[in-house]
Amino acid sequence: MRTSQTFSISFIIQKKKKQPNLAILYARITVNGKSLEISLKQTIPFDKWNPAASKLTGNSSESRLINKKIDETKAQLYKTHYSL
Repeated sequence: MRTSQTFSISFIIQKKKKQPNLAILYARITVNGKSLEISLKQTIPFDKWNPAASKLTGNSSESRLINKKIDETKAQLYKTHYSL
């Protein structure tokens, strides 16, 4: 018997209280309507975040490095989910 499960990954940011121009990057994993947020331990400039693409804008080395980390994290999470 096959069961239907939902699984999604999104990346969000939360502003720092003491530094409102910076934000912390999180991966939000949702399974069957229950979500969990995991910090990626990356601090990014708030104004460079593109919420529609869930990536940093620009072509700087910092943007490329963080966008690469986002892609690698997403791939690892999907790989882990499919192995279950």
